[in-house]
Amino acid sequence: MTRLRLFQIRLAATGGLLLLLVAVVRLLWFPGAYFAIFEAGKLLLILAGVALIIGPVLSVVVFKPGKKGLKLDLVVLAVLEVAAVTVGARQLYARQPFYAVFAVDRFEAVTRAEIDTTNIVEPALLTRPGHAPRLVYAELPRDPVVLDRLITETVFEGKLDIDRRPEFWRPYTAGISRLKAAAKPLGLLLSEDSERGERARRWLARKGGSARDYIFVPLRGRSDDAAMILHADIGFPVGTLTVDPW
Repeated sequence: MTRLRLFQIRLAATGGLLLLLVAVVRLLWFPGAYFAIFEAGKLLLILAGVALIIGPVLSVVVFKPGKKGLKLDLVVLAVLEVAAVTVGARQLYARQPFYAVFAVDRFEAVTRAEIDTTNIVEPALLTRPGHAPRLVYAELPRDPVVLDRLITETVFEGKLDIDRRPEFWRPYTAGISRLKAAAKPLGLLLSEDSERGERARRWLARKGGSARDYIFVPLRGRSDDAAMILHADIGFPVGTLTVDPW
């Protein structure tokens, strides 16, 4: 065994571990534009740097042919690397968008940690279907007194708005008509002679159909915004687009 050979083996092992994590994060935890608007890529880069230092780099540093306890040193480094990746993966998992809440005129991507789940009335809203965030409709109170109190709490008292107040949440289907009224036709993006328009045209070419089949609503994330694209007839999401939706 040489230093170069050890580095190659440790680099391959670390690379395989990181590639597996990237696939899970990109495809399951942060699909589509959620990856960008939650800065999951930056977190993965930091985690990759830590894993590479603990794994391949330090393994080469401690390597010395015939050194007493060398195997134990390498095992300890391997365990530390896996532990670091595990901790990082848990952090990413906790940051994933669990809900896509439609409120007034936009979707809000919300993590489970941001809300008080004890206030959820609908049992179905406690789960996340598949790899996509659970769709939710946040309904403004119809009672003027309750609405005035909500405005006072959010504007003047700094409390959370309805997108993070489960007591105002309803099944997504209850808000589809409101969503359609607030949405804009995808044709608005397609007609632009800009990077935003070009991305929309590429998306439509991949998805198929005509511009009349789709509408879009802003999707707000932790660090940036995107466009949630929906089927114009049924009002359900069919994709996300990493562009300024405003």
